Amino acid sequence: MDPPANRVRVNTAATAPAAEVDPGTLRRADGELRTVRKPVEMAVLEPRTRRITLWSRKAWLLLVSYSLNTEAAKIADGMVWRIPLRTLMRDASFSSRDHAHIKESIRECQRTLVEWSESVRDPRTGEVRTWASSQLLGSVEFVTNAAGRECIEWSLPPTLLKELRAYQHYYMLSLNVVAEIGLNSTLSLYEIVCRYRSNPSGLTMRRPWQEWVPVLTGESDESARIRSQIRYGKQAGEARERYGEFRYFNRDVVQKAVRELNAVQDEFLVEPVLIKEGRAVKELQFRIHHRKGFVAARGGELSAQEQSAVDSAVGVGVNEKVARSLVRQYGGEQLRAGVEQAGQASGLQNPAGFVVAQVRAQARAGDAAPGPAAAPTRPQPTPEEGMRLALEDFRASRVENAKAHWPEVPVEVQEDYLRRFEAFARERFPYLLRDFTATGLKKPIVRANFFQWLAETMANESGPGWTPSAEQLVAHLVAQAPPAPSPSAAAKPARKRR
Repeated sequence: MDPPANRVRVNTAATAPAAEVDPGTLRRADGELRTVRKPVEMAVLEPRTRRITLWSRKAWLLLVSYSLNTEAAKIADGMVWRIPLRTLMRDASFSSRDHAHIKESIRECQRTLVEWSESVRDPRTGEVRTWASSQLLGSVEFVTNAAGRECIEWSLPPTLLKELRAYQHYYMLSLNVVAEIGLNSTLSLYEIVCRYRSNPSGLTMRRPWQEWVPVLTGESDESARIRSQIRYGKQAGEARERYGEFRYFNRDVVQKAVRELNAVQDEFLVEPVLIKEGRAVKELQFRIHHRKGFVAARGGELSAQEQSAVDSAVGVGVNEKVARSLVRQYGGEQLRAGVEQAGQASGLQNPAGFVVAQVRAQARAGDAAPGPAAAPTRPQPTPEEGMRLALEDFRASRVENAKAHWPEVPVEVQEDYLRRFEAFARERFPYLLRDFTATGLKKPIVRANFFQWLAETMANESGPGWTPSAEQLVAHLVAQAPPAPSPSAAAKPARKRR
């Protein structure tokens, strides 16, 4: 049964309102969200009834984190916490002021039952609690305090609060990454990966793929069956299996979650591992690769052309470390070709994934050799191709020069460039505005687009332009060429071996 919409606290004799949680409780000194601990038993939320959405997960995770980091106000009814509503919305990166949506998300948490088991014997009583079940949230109230500020006040079920406080094994979860996630399946996968990332095998739990459906989607089998009956009729709905085949679940849920998780953080890479019987997928698990040392460098620092290819890939949403990995495996030209194909394609939902897929597909087709093992001889470039490569090198060097000298630019000039870039982005790249307004040049996708724009702007305002003449390109190449050895060094005889 759904919890009542209006809740009245039984005891009205509380002498003081609940103490508010400090708005900076979950933030570091630099303003970024902190990393929090979570019991390993809570890594997998598998709804037994109904469904839990992305925002419900985020809201519950934040409310629990506030509770574990702040002393509760003790009243006759139990223990409660209170926080300004705008603080919760800011920490969850929720920009809407639709309170009806927030209330519905909280109701989902109250309707969701979670179960867990313990195998540790209590040293004081000798008891082992083999099974426990609880709601995610207790009572919740919206309160307008004496200053007119809207707050949310909540309690946690005693059994759940006890489990959260008495955990013996935990995993670390970055709230900064949680705030960036936009898919329910991605958040579910992120928690599971964080739970198993210290596993020496680098693998998560292994389960039949059908059991992963409620775990990643947040929807119970019961809820999916009811929704299917409403859509297709009772008899057809009961006979209809969720997703039917693995390929549909893989396409609609697994691959989207993996792509987003690999894009929003730079600590590890995740890939699905399919366990088959014959040609049919029977079970599923995930492998975790720590990015540090995952891809061996092909030879130190990237060249100017390779770095330019990386920047262009980051500009369409490819994670910077993934772009560097692609350059080292397949070369800068191959990556740039993938970016150009993404720019020519229309209606792409995920241009970053398109670029990665194109680069790897062309490598498999033999258009590129992955890694430094093969070093085929290449024909000499035509004059047109030579000029194109020279232009790429010229532009890449201008971008690197803009990056290197940016800290030396006077503050008032920096502010002018930033204002102009904001106007440019509003017209050409509106999807960058939110990140640019919130964090400036911190995010790689914003930084790559900004310095590309800055280099082009400075070249057009006080340089040879973004497309210089052939004579200027030749002069640039001559200036970039390494100096010839001195005659004395060239004439120095080699030492004889003994």
